[in-house]
Amino acid sequence: MFSINQINTNVSVGSVKNSKSLGKNEFLKLLITQLENQNPLKPMDNTQFISQMAQFTSLEQTTNLANSFDNFEKDFSSTMQLQAASLVGKEVSAYSNELNVISGKSGTMSFILPKKAMTYVKIFDSKGNVIDIKKLGWIDGGKHSYVWSATNSNGVPVPDGTYTYEVDAIQEDGTQVQLEGVKSGKVSTVKFENGEIYVTVNGVDYSLSNITSISNT
Repeated sequence: MFSINQINTNVSVGSVKNSKSLGKNEFLKLLITQLENQNPLKPMDNTQFISQMAQFTSLEQTTNLANSFDNFEKDFSSTMQLQAASLVGKEVSAYSNELNVISGKSGTMSFILPKKAMTYVKIFDSKGNVIDIKKLGWIDGGKHSYVWSATNSNGVPVPDGTYTYEVDAIQEDGTQVQLEGVKSGKVSTVKFENGEIYVTVNGVDYSLSNITSISNT
């Protein structure tokens, strides 16, 4: 009596020599070869045959399931790309803590408070050092903007360049929260790179996952 692991044959098995896994086609070829080469005086019993057919059925179902997931992933990716393309020309807001200083003037910081809180803004240089801290006081919940003076804690103007900021808030119940900055603008282009979707707003690329809101205005 033969088993699949015991068969030593060259029948169409060359196709699997370069593969590390046994596919359903190779499994079926081996099963057929087993049936062709079994001892007619001592054929394979039903229990063994049914067991191996069950293995084949399980393998085929697993393969079909994997193919279904692959097709779903491709369809989902295409749908996401089509939806992302429709963002061109729309006003969006995205998380961003970057702050540019140009000709000695700072860009606008924007953030959203979940509720009323004592609010502070920390500004960092390109090396991550805190160069200024501003106390904004008690601010009600909602979207807010702040324009930095582009000077350090000693009042000295900082060089032009890209800085980052952090908004820290202490709510009335004592809860401390750290907020992301928010940038707004119209989407000029949509890009697809390495499986990720990016939108370009005011010349800066943002991952679609960083978009916080979308409007038609």
